[in-house]
Amino acid sequence: MIDKDVSTNSVQLTLSPNKSMSWQTNKKILLAMFCLNMIIAAGWTYMGAWPVLPFAGLEIALVALGMYYASWKLNFKEVLIIDDDTLHLQKGVYFPKQEWEWPRDQVQLMRVASTYRMSPAKFLLTDTKQSVEIGAFLSLAEKKQLSKELSSLNLSIQTIKR
Repeated sequence: MIDKDVSTNSVQLTLSPNKSMSWQTNKKILLAMFCLNMIIAAGWTYMGAWPVLPFAGLEIALVALGMYYASWKLNFKEVLIIDDDTLHLQKGVYFPKQEWEWPRDQVQLMRVASTYRMSPAKFLLTDTKQSVEIGAFLSLAEKKQLSKELSSLNLSIQTIKR
């Protein structure tokens, strides 16, 4: 997902993965799974198979851990701030964990075409010293939108075919 925020002297693009469900929805699904699992485990316990009970709780705990991890990973964001002189990139989950800043005239966007027909291209912000991939989690349509947004901001884009 790409969100664009335009202020008087800069443009901010926020890139984030698509989330199919919020954490609140995940908790409701976990509660429904827990209730169903405990009803089944109580039935087995009533019939004398009491060792099923702790494993039923362990199963739900592991599913909850997996759902939390997936939800946490989907909160990842990349924030691209482009003003007259500089291009600033921040990556992180709840706060910026990595940051880069380049003079705008020395950075260029490289679009590395994929070898597969339906796979999206890679986008790299490069200068003479380093290159940083942006939007690795974006879909094909979102990467096309990102390319249009960045070209409308007069950022030089170079396409490389493999």
